[in-house]
Order: sequence, then structure tokens, then C-alpha cells
Amino acid sequence: MPSSGRENMLPLVSVIIPAFNSARYLQDAVRSVFDQSYSDVECIVIDDGSTDNTEEVLNELSIVYPTLRAAYKTNGGLSSARNMGLQMCSGSYISFLDADDVLLPGKLERQVTVLNSHPDVGIVYGDYLVVTEDLRAFAAFTAEMPRRLDPIDALSYRNWIATQASLIRRTVIDKVGMFDERLAAAEDWDYWIRCARVAQMFYLAGAVVLYRQHGTQMHREYPRMRQACIQVAKKSFCDDKRRLRTAMAAIEWNHAKYLWKQHNRRAALIAIMNCAVRHHFGLHMGCIPGQLEAMCKSPLRLFKEASSADLFR
Repeated sequence: MPSSGRENMLPLVSVIIPAFNSARYLQDAVRSVFDQSYSDVECIVIDDGSTDNTEEVLNELSIVYPTLRAAYKTNGGLSSARNMGLQMCSGSYISFLDADDVLLPGKLERQVTVLNSHPDVGIVYGDYLVVTEDLRAFAAFTAEMPRRLDPIDALSYRNWIATQASLIRRTVIDKVGMFDERLAAAEDWDYWIRCARVAQMFYLAGAVVLYRQHGTQMHREYPRMRQACIQVAKKSFCDDKRRLRTAMAAIEWNHAKYLWKQHNRRAALIAIMNCAVRHHFGLHMGCIPGQLEAMCKSPLRLFKEASSADLFR
């Protein structure tokens, strides 16, 4: 991209798409970038060592979209693919998109408008729709952090921001650095905590992306996700005992919800006790599902079955 004259043009947005064995969905993702109402966009796809026909699909897409940029690398994981895209891109603003997801048509235009009109804002993020494999919406996720909380405090409870629902200034990325390739998962939570320490975040209400659910996604590997979240909490808040306790308690609370859904009631109770007793976590954010709340009100039988060694391990 030529640099001369860009100061009189719309800011270039780079959309980075890491792809691993994503041939089935990649066309939807790439098309959603080129169908944006905002036109000054470069699209970069990083094939992270795919073993399916992702390369073949990329070659076909390059004919349809001649400005599409593609690169190929040995498999190194999501973070390494995003980092390679960051090294290649030229945009003043950066958007990430997973290869199985889809940007809604006005996503970039709406978010670019925010960054252009709020020079003090480093990151803008929005909501998303959860969709089936064939892109039928069945749930909506609102990403707004509790306004009464400092962003880092809010992020100590959980990751609020979907990576593909955000737009980031390149200057923020230059301060924060690359994604942590040592993390097997939850690398986005780690990244937003780091960003919140150097940049102002702006929530723009409304869905901007379709988040596709299917059987091969990383978030379905629960033990791996749980361990990665623990790793991120300890890394991010190693010098902040209050926030570390909050993060660890929130992870334990999510574990309780997971166990409850798996019909492991006794283990769910133990996780709740770990959350409330070991981590001194006040469950005051309105996040207690009704069935868990009922279990908390009458846990006597399960409590008697649980040993103190289980509760305070």
C-alpha cells in the first residue's frame, strides 16, 4: 500500500484472518470482509499449516478478490497466526476475524467512525450473535462491561470482548505487543487485560459479528480452556492479590456452572465452596443461574457428603 496521500484518505483497516483447516467456512469470512460498507480495507489470511484444502480455497478466493493477501506457515496456533498477520499488515486500525465467523456489513464503518471521532479511544468493541453452522442466529451476547467497574476490574471477572467484535488502533498494538504464543487458549483474555492497562476502551452497542458454533472449536475443549484461564489469571495479576483472587474465584464459579450442566451436582457444590470460601468471592454481579442459586440455598445433603479436604484443597 502506498503511504503518500493517505493522510487525506480514510484510514486503512487491516482485517487479519487466521485459518487452520477452515476450508469449509473461509469463503463466508472473506466475503464478509469485502462486503463491508467501509471500503478502505486490506484482508490478510494466514494459513496456519492446514491439512485440508484451505490452500485451494484461498487460491480460488484470490481470483475472486485480487487484493486478498495470503501467507502460509507451519502450524503454530492461533496467536502465532495473528502475530504473523500483525507483522504483515499496513492498516492504522486492526480487526481480527476467525475463519469460521462472519462480519456483519456495517461493522467496520461503525467502529471506524468511533475511533475517528474519539482520538482518546484505543479500542472499540461491540456485541455479537451466536449462530449455527449454517449461520442461523439463536442467541445474542451483549459485551458491555459493568459501568461501575474499572475495565481491569471488569476483566478480572471474565473476558467481555470477542476478538472479532473489536477494532484496535495500531498505536495500541505497538504499545502492547503481540499475542502471547505460550498460551494454548484464552490468549484474547490476556490481550485485553494488557490493552486495558494502556488504552481506553469504548463499548458500541449492537451486534457486529456472527459467531459460528460447530463441533471443532477450541472453546469446546473445556479442560484446556480452564487451565489456560488459570495461567492467564496468574500471569496478569501476579502482583495484584485482590484481582487475582477475583479472577481465580470467577474461574471456579464457571467450573461450578460447567459441572452442574454435566449433572455432577456434588462436584459443582465443591466448586462453589472453593469460589466462596477459598477465594472470598462475593457473587454480586447477578450471574447466578436459578438452578445453582436453588442449590446454594439448600446444599445440606451435598455439603455433608463433601469432605473438608475437597472443599479447601
